[in-house]
Amino acid sequence: MKRYLYLLTMVVFIAAVSGCANPYNNEGEGAVTGGALGALAGGIIGHQSHNTGAGVLIGGTVGALTGAAVGSQIQKPDVPPPPPAEVVVTQPSTTYSGDTVTVNVANSSGGYTAVVLKRSGNGYVGPQGEYYDQVPTTDQLQAMYGR
Repeated sequence: MKRYLYLLTMVVFIAAVSGCANPYNNEGEGAVTGGALGALAGGIIGHQSHNTGAGVLIGGTVGALTGAAVGSQIQKPDVPPPPPAEVVVTQPSTTYSGDTVTVNVANSSGGYTAVVLKRSGNGYVGPQGEYYDQVPTTDQLQAMYGR
């Protein structure tokens, strides 16, 4: 009888461990939990009827099968890991879009400040209300926005 108990214990353990390979599958976890609780309950009940080994064997088997069945119905939430933080450094450039022009100006912290100019008549108006007859160069904007 002990030989069958050891054999069944090994089969339940192998089934439980192989079921745990998929992180989104609860069958293995359910089988282990159900098997352990079933074996405990079966051992207690079997001890009362003077047949502890059979109680552990039957309780563990029924518990493992029930736990695996219940575990397969429970779906773990699919929560993707947060994306790694990216530092985007914009190179000095000038972008034209409709009536606006965006000029990236190097600043003192090692990055760039986007200066948006809006067309006004024949010229452009900067963020602080300054007027330019034509699109200013990055050097012209550096003095005011490169801090």
